[in-house]
Order: sequence, then structure tokens, then C-alpha cells
Amino acid sequence: MKINRVRYLKGPNYFSYKPTIFIELDIEELEYRPSDTIPGFIETLLQTLPGLKQHTCSPGYEGGFVERLKRGTWMAHILEHIAIEIQCKAGIDVRRGKTITASKPGIYYVTYTYKEPESGLYSFEAALEIVERILKGESGIDASPYIENASKFYYKNKLGPSTEAIYEAAAQAGIPVERVGSNSLLRLGTGKKQKYVQATITSQTSNIAVEASCDKQLTKDILRGCGLPVPNGEVASTMEEIFEAASRIGYPVVVKPLHGRQGEGVITNIHDAEELFNVVHCLDEHIDSFIIERHYDGNDYRLLVINGELSAASLRVPPFVIGNGKDTIKSLIEIENKNPLRGDGHEKPMSKIPLNHTVSCYLEKLDMSLDSIPDKGKIVQVVGNANLSTGGQAIDVTDQVHPSIKDIGILAAKAIGLDIAGIDFICKDISKPFNPDQMAIIEINAAPGIRMHLYPNEGPKRDVGKAIVDYLFSSREEAAIPVIAITGTNGKTTTTRLIEYFLSSLDVTVGMTNSDGVYIKGRCIDQGDCSGPVSARKILHNPTVDFAVLETARGGILREGLAFARCDVGIVTNVAEDHLGIDGIETFEQLVKLKRLIPEVVTETGFCILNADDQHVAEMAPYTPGKVIYTSVDPNNPYLQSSMRQGGTIWFLDHDGWIVYGTKGKMERTLPVREIPVTIQGSARHNISNLLQAMAAAHSQGVSIEVLKQKAKAFVPDSTFSKGRFNIQELLGRTIIVDYAHNTAGVQAIFDTVRGFTKKRTISVIAGAGDRKNEEIISMSKIVAKNSDVFIIKEDDDLRDREQYEVAQLMHRAAIETGMKDRYQAMIVLNELQAFQKAFLISKPGDLLLFFYTDFNYVKKFFEMAEKTMLQQKFSQ
Repeated sequence: MKINRVRYLKGPNYFSYKPTIFIELDIEELEYRPSDTIPGFIETLLQTLPGLKQHTCSPGYEGGFVERLKRGTWMAHILEHIAIEIQCKAGIDVRRGKTITASKPGIYYVTYTYKEPESGLYSFEAALEIVERILKGESGIDASPYIENASKFYYKNKLGPSTEAIYEAAAQAGIPVERVGSNSLLRLGTGKKQKYVQATITSQTSNIAVEASCDKQLTKDILRGCGLPVPNGEVASTMEEIFEAASRIGYPVVVKPLHGRQGEGVITNIHDAEELFNVVHCLDEHIDSFIIERHYDGNDYRLLVINGELSAASLRVPPFVIGNGKDTIKSLIEIENKNPLRGDGHEKPMSKIPLNHTVSCYLEKLDMSLDSIPDKGKIVQVVGNANLSTGGQAIDVTDQVHPSIKDIGILAAKAIGLDIAGIDFICKDISKPFNPDQMAIIEINAAPGIRMHLYPNEGPKRDVGKAIVDYLFSSREEAAIPVIAITGTNGKTTTTRLIEYFLSSLDVTVGMTNSDGVYIKGRCIDQGDCSGPVSARKILHNPTVDFAVLETARGGILREGLAFARCDVGIVTNVAEDHLGIDGIETFEQLVKLKRLIPEVVTETGFCILNADDQHVAEMAPYTPGKVIYTSVDPNNPYLQSSMRQGGTIWFLDHDGWIVYGTKGKMERTLPVREIPVTIQGSARHNISNLLQAMAAAHSQGVSIEVLKQKAKAFVPDSTFSKGRFNIQELLGRTIIVDYAHNTAGVQAIFDTVRGFTKKRTISVIAGAGDRKNEEIISMSKIVAKNSDVFIIKEDDDLRDREQYEVAQLMHRAAIETGMKDRYQAMIVLNELQAFQKAFLISKPGDLLLFFYTDFNYVKKFFEMAEKTMLQQKFSQ
């Protein structure tokens, strides 16, 4: 077996709304060996991973997968289940998978959800290894190393608990959120509304406030200046200064780094000079300045203040071990660190207890060391502070905080200038009123960890991730710019361009992606086919954009999924057979389901605009949460009529050739189509369909009917407004049309449009795409042949895994079968430029030249040169 390719579908996709791994797998000779034909395979597999017995699979009940194994199922399907089981056992919450049989024997598309890419793919590679070991006859296979590796990769790469809580809260609220880079930076929102969060520092956090909170002496000076309680203390740099400061302050004292973080290097409750002597001789030599301050007896509390409100409070318990009379303190710490809730850094609810100089220093103060063996039952505190980063635990006390202490915490955060702050407060009982002689603020933390509030050892969990998100955004609308997504087989680019034009104004910045490029306020920032998620993100991430208008093609969805979880307007232009047999989309029904993804992700307050003239599109209506708007070029369309009777919103072409807008039973005529350039005097029915959907989308976003009328009359289908979409020009008595139609439905629409044109002959130049099925290429060729007097077949530079001449000869044979004569009517001219030249040379005034191509300017330059040459020849005669 071998993996041919792997794709990470990050956004909503054909298989799931959640991130999904797509693997093209070749099971080779195992295609002919289902599970029930391999002796001992099922038994060994279930012994290795007994959790597979609980998998439901397609039967829908526990044990369903085992039934499939016994009936006989193929190895790709089995690997899918093993990969999911390994992830689940590694603590990764994934559930859904699906395996699809490709048209080629032995090829399968295996898909399953994942939380983190490295662990997700590793789980499949581990599944492959396990299966291959079983097939070789091994028994007694231990799956635990595979599970441990998957867990290791997952926790190494995943978001930490604090950042993950913010991520999940944003997603739950429907606010766009994504990780930026590999650390803890999150982008919340889109376009000009986006904000950032790193750990618990937001893009609204004052940099001065962060700097001030990191300087512990400066923090104390600011707080003392506001009348807030802080311990007396001094800054010291040398051993002599430390002892002198402690003598002036009076024991007990606390020693901590001036610029420390996360409780590192903090030694508390030093009772006398002898203990201080033991401490200073093991302080970190890399730290050059310390604070010596008064020690307060009492409990260590953390108050979390978000946007001027107390969101949570915890009693922090220093890390400890309980002696058993035989193990050293070091061994007891190592045993405790195996607790599955403890991890390195901030990856799990609790951190591992460190084995470093901070622990050694604290134990030294107690006349103990890491090699000491505590008596059985003796509780030994091993770190002098209760910070979670040094292995501490937490008990929720939010509901116990006295109002006077709550006010002090809020004031302290405000004094430093932090929007999100962790206030470390010492007192014996936080439920009692404030007493300045017995209570003090010992630190203020920017980017406070919130694990203690999310995963307290005792007490209720506090959803502080939601509190942070609520502080940044009151609703999805406040966070996300409107996203208008356009999909379908044909007409996507024209519809996208029209919508962008209708929405644009001096004070509105529209970002657009289409098959030609990425545009922001009309300026092209990238060229090429930009109808996929990578290009869409360039719009969604741009901080100047008010609206995102995104052409969303089949290929991009299959490569990576959508760039957005939800859209405000979803449009489906039509669905025709195209690109079948690629990436698991083998049938027309599967293609319809793929296009239906856009209606499915429309928000409940959004709009789904469906072309009622395409039955498959019209029948997508039940799948969308949004409000359905039907469009049609037939006023008698049954879907349109039904919506009209129910008072729905509709856009259609009436019998007199007028664009009509209707809602709640009232109809309003807007413009006759013959006055709208993009409709080619009303003859381009496909463009009328595109126009209706574009007007519906723009109007749903607040563009008035009057503005739509003005802009519709100003949008000209030339190389500026609509590159490669029915660009038409008269030159030397010939009518030249350049259009990118490249499939059966698109080509037919062009010939339907030019049917009424006055012309002597029609000369067509077209290439066939190599990634289409032969049947599609032949069908398109026959349409061209039936509607052309001369058919010139060229070839694209990208053959898409075809041999040279292969597609061209296929098209040529189809033309001959249609009745065209070889050499005189149907001819092959592979080179693009030479094909255009040939068409021009054999043309005469009055002929119509159809070039199925993307760039009118390229063709135009050639004809301008030809025109100049002809005029020179005529003048010389």
C-alpha cells in the first residue's frame, strides 16, 4: 500500500464542516483481498486495538464496524477507522470519517476529521504500519507507542488551553477565528473589523501597560500612588544589598526577580537571615536585579479582570508532594508529573512541577533537598509560590470574593492600564472585607494564564474564554465583514465582477477574487486563477476591506475546503457536468453536493440566491439556513411562482424583457434588459441570469434599486470590466468575440447568444482541457462543429497529463463525425498564436470570429498589428 497524496481541508468541505484530512491511497494487490479473506487478520486487529469494537460505522450502532470486518471490507476503510481510533486514544476528540472508492481499481480516497495536522497524518501512517505488521503475521502488537506518539505530536503543536478556550468561544459565537503562525496568536474577525489575541493580550492592550506590569517595582509605585495596598520593598542587585534591604523591611520577606514571569525564581516566607543566606546562594546567577519585600501571611489568590469587570477568581495552591517513607522528593515529583493532567509548559490543564534551582532553593530554606526522603504521609511544599506555571493547583472562589476586594482588583487593572489583567492578591480570607494591614496586591500580570479558571481542581469552571471574546466583539456582525460567495459551473466570474461593481463606492472598499486575480478597491494585487481559499484569505485578512466578494470554484474547495466557516450571501449560478472523475467527484450527483456547500454555510440571517432555471440548484433551498431568493429568466418558472405566492423575494425577467424585483407580493420593474450592455441587447440569456443574481446580492446588502439601475447601465463587458467574458469588437469588417467558455454548457450559451447576429460565416478557435473526460470533450466539440463554418482546434500549454495532439485529435474526430470536412472546415493548429493567425487569414469582412480564450487584449494586440500590416499593404499598392 502507498499514499499517493495528502490534503488538509482546513475549512468546510465536501466531507465535513470540520477540518478533514484527504488521503489518496493505493491499496495495490489488497484490492482483491477484503478483510474476511485474510486468515487471522480480524482477530489480531481487534486484539491490538480493542476500542474498534465500539465503532458504529455505517450500520449506526456499536459493533457495526466489526460486522463490516466480518462481512468483508477493504483495507482503505479499515485504515480510516484505525487512524480515528489512534487519535481518540491519544486524547484527540475526532469522530467522523468516510472512505470513497475511486474509478481506478485499488485507488481510494480516505477522509477523516483531525484537530492538528501532524498528529492527524501520523495516526494514518501508524495505522498503515500496524496493518502491514499484521499482514506479515505478527501477533501481540502493542499499539501504545503509536498512541503515545500521536499524543506527543498533538500536544506539541496544538493551541494551549488558554488560547484554545478563546478560539472555541469565538467559533461558538460564529466569529471567524484562525491561528496565525505556529504559536498562540489568533486572528478574530475579518477585513477591517479584525482583531488579534496572543495568549490573553489583545490588539487593544496597551503596550505601555504591558511594559509597566513587567517591571514589578514600577507596578508597585503606580499602585501605591493610587492608594492601593502593596508590600513594602526595595530593589537590590548584590548580596549585600539583599541582606540590607531585608533588614530594613523586616522578616519575613519575599525574594523575586525584578523582571520575572510565571512565578519563576520567587522564594516566599523567608523567616530570618540564615534562611535568606541559604536562598541567595542558590539564586539564578543570570538574574541581576531582585525585589525584596515584606511577606504577608495568607492565601494566594488570582483575580481575573476583563474590561473593568471581575470575571473569575481562584485560590492558588503551591505544588506539593506527599511522602511515602521510601521515595526521594525528586522521585515523588517525577511520579506526580506522570499525572495525565500535567504537561510541559501550558499544553495541559496543569503544568509539571519543575526540577530546577527554584525548587532546590525553596527546599534549601526548609533544610531539605531533592534527595530528601519525607516521612510517610508528610506533605512537603516544593515551590515557594502557587503559580500554575510552576506546578500549582487552583480552587475556584469567584462567588466568594468580597465586593471591596473586587473593587480593588478592578481599580488595580485600570491603574496599570490593562484591559485583561491577572491580579495576584494575598489575604487570609477573600470573602472578608478589605483590611490594608493584612492584605496586599503582590503582582499584576499582563497576559494572565486562564487555565486555573478553565480547569480548577475544585469548584465550577469559568468560561473566561467567552468573556474575552465578548469583550472584543458583542456579535458576529461586529466582528465579520459581509462575505458573498459565488459558486457554480458557469457564470461565476461575471456574477462576481458585477457584484463587486454594484457594491463599490468612494467610501466602501470591496475585495474580490475571481478566475483572473485578487482585487482590492479595483486594484489588482495578484494575477492568475484566484478562485480558491488562498486568494480568498488575502481579502478576508486585509484590514481595509468592507465587503468580500469571492468566486469559489470546485478545485479550491477540493484542495483545501472553504476559506470561511460562514458566508452572508451564497450564490449558485448553475450546475453542469464538468471536471468529473477528479478528486473523488465521480458523478454529477456528487458535483451537485459539492456546489451545495455554499448554501449550507450561509448564516441564518443571510441570503441564499439560487438560479431557479436550474432544477438542481433550485432544489438546494431546503439545505440552507439563510433566506432563499430565487432568480429566473422565465416569469412562469414554478419555483419562482411558488416563492411569489408565499411573499418571498424574487428577481426575474418578465415577458416584456424587463428586470423585475419582487418581495412580499409587490413587484417593481427596474430596467429593460436591452438597455443593459452586459446582456448584449438582451440576447445573452446566460448573462441576464448572472445579472439577476448580482442585483439580488447587492440589494440584499443595502444597495438601492436606483443605484443598481445606474450601475447596470454603466457596466460594459469589455476587457476592463469583464475580461474574457463576451468581449466584442468590430475590426476590419469582422466581428471578434473573446470568451473564456470552456465546457459544454458555457460554449452552448455563447452560440445561443450569437445566433441572431448578422454574419456571413462563423469561425471558432478553441482548445479542450486535458483534465476533462473524453465524453465532455467530444460533446463540446460537436457543439462547436454544429454551430461553426470553420473550426480551428488549438492546444493549451498545460496538457494536464495528456499527450500532445491527444485532445486535439479527439476534438477533430468529433467534428468530422458531425459532418465537417477535414482541412477545409475542421483543422488542427496547435500553437495558440498560429491558430489566431490562421483564423484571421481565412476570414473575410462580415465573418464572426469566436475565440474561446481568456485575454482579449492578447488577441486585440495581434489584430491591431494585422490591421496595420493590411493597411500598409493596401497603401503600397
